Amino acid sequence: MTKTMKLMAAAAVVAAASLAGWGQAAFCAPKIAAVTVYITGEVQVKRTGEKAFAELKVNDMLYPGDNIKTGPGARAGLVTKGGAEVRLNENSNFEISGAGKLREMLNLSVGQLWTRMLHKMAKINVRTPSAVCAVRGTEADIEQRSLLTVKVYEGHVDVQNSLGKQSLKAGQMTTVAGANAAPEAAKAMSGGDAGKWQEDVKVSDYDKFVKLMEESAASGKKLKTSVKMPDGTVKQIEGGLKKK
Repeated sequence: MTKTMKLMAAAAVVAAASLAGWGQAAFCAPKIAAVTVYITGEVQVKRTGEKAFAELKVNDMLYPGDNIKTGPGARAGLVTKGGAEVRLNENSNFEISGAGKLREMLNLSVGQLWTRMLHKMAKINVRTPSAVCAVRGTEADIEQRSLLTVKVYEGHVDVQNSLGKQSLKAGQMTTVAGANAAPEAAKAMSGGDAGKWQEDVKVSDYDKFVKLMEESAASGKKLKTSVKMPDGTVKQIEGGLKKK
């Protein structure tokens, strides 16, 4: 695939995800919640209603209620229907929730994930045992171990539980010592705080996700979006949504 074709594929997935996100309130969204776009090491999924975990592969579809876990040294990448890219670090366990109509919801019970919104309309909540992280147009790192640690590289994240709330902007971080502790005051990240593990996740196949989104859309109401390409150029893309 040429560089131009790769850029076009990246633009297509952003546009498709954007259209799906805009249409959630008034249009019928596909049942598919996400697609797996990267796997290395042992990554498994337990489907809703199943008792055992099975191998998760690139291009596998993910649905609300699916539980994904990564083993030692393993990593995974996925793109959600609403336009969020999620990268999962080793020794992690999270579930794609069926709850939440305005935001997509991920339940991270333990481990670490990195998120990047592929368009400005994308929103996602990450629920952990310590707090809920509301991600808005953001590149952020969320890690739940003995402490919850949230780092924001771009955009904003609200970290909130029953005892308090902290609003983080780019270059800031916070920690939460559990559900019985309020989030610590936001502080500036130092050079040593910035993580690099997510850079090892090399996403190379958006094609199946694009195709599924195209198949789920039908001609009807037209929406337009501006997509910023990796080379800095901006493309205008138009698409349709299936009416409810």
